[in-house]
Amino acid sequence: MRIPPRRRPVHSAVLTAALLSLAVGALSGCSAATVPSPSLTTPPVAEATGAPTGSPPVFASNEEALAAAEALYSDYQQLSNQIAHEGGADPSRIAQFTVGATLESELGTYNRMAADGLRLVGDLAFDSLKLQSANLKTGALVAYVCLDVTKTDVIDAEGASAISVGRPNRYPLQVSLLHDSSSNRLFVEKSDSWSGSNFC
Repeated sequence: MRIPPRRRPVHSAVLTAALLSLAVGALSGCSAATVPSPSLTTPPVAEATGAPTGSPPVFASNEEALAAAEALYSDYQQLSNQIAHEGGADPSRIAQFTVGATLESELGTYNRMAADGLRLVGDLAFDSLKLQSANLKTGALVAYVCLDVTKTDVIDAEGASAISVGRPNRYPLQVSLLHDSSSNRLFVEKSDSWSGSNFC
């Protein structure tokens, strides 16, 4: 039986590891759920779950689900950058786009930034987002995301960089999104650093 690769929960923008140069190992590890490893040559294909009869599905198609995921992640990334640019000020704003483990990780990261007098220069970006699975009925989505930190730095109050030498420029992530029926919106629920085949 194939043992799935282990993934470590991280802030989906990888601020903890990529920006603050704090050890990702300080975060508790968790066993990954069994999911197919993305191929280096073949893009992942989303597996749509058919909607049973009754209430209409959240998304009518994989294409609609992908568009919603891209829009949500773009807005989330923009606000994440803004808070980091401001040195972690008013971190609770990120709750507009995150819940659960991702929200807790984000708040911890921003609080450390504020305590250490650090701020982000440049913008984190993602250059690829592909659906790994989509439950069209509930709106629960899992996506592979390539996070690009090439044009970023983290500086202290004196303007000195706090980034470790040799930091990777791109990070493969597996991101879980959930749909909240009361607000009819997607939220980032979980973000894992992918340790299988690098699909970025």
